[in-house]
Amino acid sequence: MSDEHPLREHNLALVRRVFAHISAGEHEQMVELMTDDLVFELPYGPKGMPGRFEGRRKFHRLQAGIFPLFSRFALELVEVHPTLDPSMLVAEYRSDAQVKKNGAAYQNRYIGVFRFRDGKICFWREFHDPEVATAALA
Repeated sequence: MSDEHPLREHNLALVRRVFAHISAGEHEQMVELMTDDLVFELPYGPKGMPGRFEGRRKFHRLQAGIFPLFSRFALELVEVHPTLDPSMLVAEYRSDAQVKKNGAAYQNRYIGVFRFRDGKICFWREFHDPEVATAALA
């Protein structure tokens, strides 16, 4: 499978832009790169949090509640796994962050499944180690 499909390259660049906005604390700009009907799934999210958010507004509210918990939060793309469908990709990435309330380091690893439509992200399923998040935020 060749990974030099123009749509695949565009979508990878879009993920890189999303991560750059997150790392710069530019959450409004990051959310603009999602479709209005975005589906965001977090199968291993914190206890009591729904594992699925439908709509860009709900995703934005989620982000508005999470990112203020950190004094800094950066995401780094580690590896990309192209799929047969150029409108989908799987990415491995990691965070390097600091919790605002206690100064604890937050470093986690993630796998994200992304789907794209009309030049934006329409689906994002993120897997991470919830125990790392719980320990850092305790």
